[in-house]
Amino acid sequence: MNSETNFCLRVDVDTFEGLKKGIPKILEISKKHEIPITIYLSLGKYETGRNLFRKIQKREGIISKIPPWKRNSFRSLLRGVILPVKKIGDNEKKFLQSIDKDSDAEIHPHGYDHVRWSTNFSNLSEDKTRETISNLIDEYTSIFQRKPIANAAPNFSVSKHYFQTLVDNKFKYSADFRYSEPFTLQLEEKKSHLTQFPVTELTIEEHITKGKSIDHIISDYKTRFDNHVENNAKYVCFYIHAIYEPLRLEKTLNKILSYVNKYDFKATTHSNFHQICSKLPIIGIETLLD
Repeated sequence: MNSETNFCLRVDVDTFEGLKKGIPKILEISKKHEIPITIYLSLGKYETGRNLFRKIQKREGIISKIPPWKRNSFRSLLRGVILPVKKIGDNEKKFLQSIDKDSDAEIHPHGYDHVRWSTNFSNLSEDKTRETISNLIDEYTSIFQRKPIANAAPNFSVSKHYFQTLVDNKFKYSADFRYSEPFTLQLEEKKSHLTQFPVTELTIEEHITKGKSIDHIISDYKTRFDNHVENNAKYVCFYIHAIYEPLRLEKTLNKILSYVNKYDFKATTHSNFHQICSKLPIIGIETLLD
């Protein structure tokens, strides 16, 4: 089977424990399947527990098929409430630099201060948006000694100010949507464009939240991958969270990733795919942000 489908494994890191424990585990798993990973790393403060406390305080819904204490480590749930917040750039620079040297991984930002971004970023003024992106760029550059070329918005929370700021700062692409294929986002101001590499598949976690069994979930992914091959899809992006799937669902994750080689997908990263993709469909920003 000679598939033309490019497969990207995206790993989001939004907790300190996910970085320290989840990333080494997913690197172990991905190397087993010969699949490079595209890591989107939250910068700024890590304060998972404070986010949970905020939801309780504001009476927001937190009940799902997966309780917070099963999705997150116990230490993560205490982060920002009893345990101190962690600023990743101050605490794990050497560890991140060692991952960055791994040929099977690339690291891009996943916003700045994940909790605050998820809560209110889309409503920020242009000045505050630019300040946030400036902080993101500064911290990423201080860790890796180069400016970022991409970002993935936490909780897919975006705005027109955000996209224009990425373009103005010469980001090559971003990963801010769920969509069936990569596309070129056309902005209103200055007729600017920004390449988007969206998530195309639901997470295992989302399937569980819908009440599906593990066997049903694995079958669903197999069917999806069958369809991608049949339809000659050029791009598939499957994403996970470092704190959850590699640590809590390793066996299931291994089974799903085994299909990548079975279907002869071309395992790649976002930056490598960016170098070969061309003639993407153009979608106006007003269509997606209505």
